[in-house]
Amino acid sequence: MNEFKVPPTIIYDITTVGDAFVELRAEDSTLPEAPAFERRIAGSAALIAIYYSMIGGKTNCISSVGADALGTFVQNTLRQHKVNATAMQFSRDHATSLVFTARQGRIIQSSYYRLADWQLHNTKEHVTLAQSSRIVHGSGFCLWKHPGRHSIFEILRLSKKFESMTVLQPTYEPALWRNRNEAITTIKKTLQFADLITPTIDDAEHLFGKGAKEDYLKQYHDMGAQTVIMTMGKHGAFVSDGSKVVRVPAVEAEVVDPAGVHDAWHAGLYYALNNGKPLANATYFANAVSAYVLKQQGSLVPLPAPGEITESLLGKPFEDV
Repeated sequence: MNEFKVPPTIIYDITTVGDAFVELRAEDSTLPEAPAFERRIAGSAALIAIYYSMIGGKTNCISSVGADALGTFVQNTLRQHKVNATAMQFSRDHATSLVFTARQGRIIQSSYYRLADWQLHNTKEHVTLAQSSRIVHGSGFCLWKHPGRHSIFEILRLSKKFESMTVLQPTYEPALWRNRNEAITTIKKTLQFADLITPTIDDAEHLFGKGAKEDYLKQYHDMGAQTVIMTMGKHGAFVSDGSKVVRVPAVEAEVVDPAGVHDAWHAGLYYALNNGKPLANATYFANAVSAYVLKQQGSLVPLPAPGEITESLLGKPFEDV
């Protein structure tokens, strides 16, 4: 599998670029009937940065929120978790993005109000921060519309040029895009500047239609993807470099709350990669981190040290994963 170079000047372990917003969540209810909501930070760029900081590392989040109280809440929450939020942008024309979520048993209803998150305009400061990071994560949630689309594209392009490891999370939400062909064209254009892409099997099915798991990998490679890690929930993950496919098993866990699981998975993956683990081993550790979060309640589960996670779920120290 591919080995990734390290940029010459390192300040941050990871920089995440993309969505940071607010979730208003109700438990044991439906959206139309929910009597009250709990406020939480949300968005993959924000949560990945926070989870990585919890595990132990220096993180930076580049995102756009509204110049309002909720935007301040997002910024303060990032800072409380020791995430550098100096490069956040505050839009005076768009309020902080919101998602209303209600969970009743295993049924989850969501209603998104995408406002400021896609108003991200890349700057020289953003590029400098990204280029001083070992890993730069681009969130596909902001690819659906300019200027966020262009900003993620440019930051990945310039970071790859500076030898940071670049990752695209090619999220595809059919409800957001005008048409599937536009999504395919945009993802194809963007992933040429990504060393690694991390789709879920749901992303692949939404983008390509129903098909075999192995065919999804080939379709991503045909679009230009160098390395693909496709997560498949309880079925683990596939790691593919276009010539070799490795299946990485899931780590068993009782499903209590799936909120934030994929964000914790990314944080675990990046931590393991930054600590010298090969892709398959890093993916297995990421599966353990997501299992740890999956069996607990809440969208922002406190994470212990990596060794505590591996000892409790895998029965071995982090060094042996």
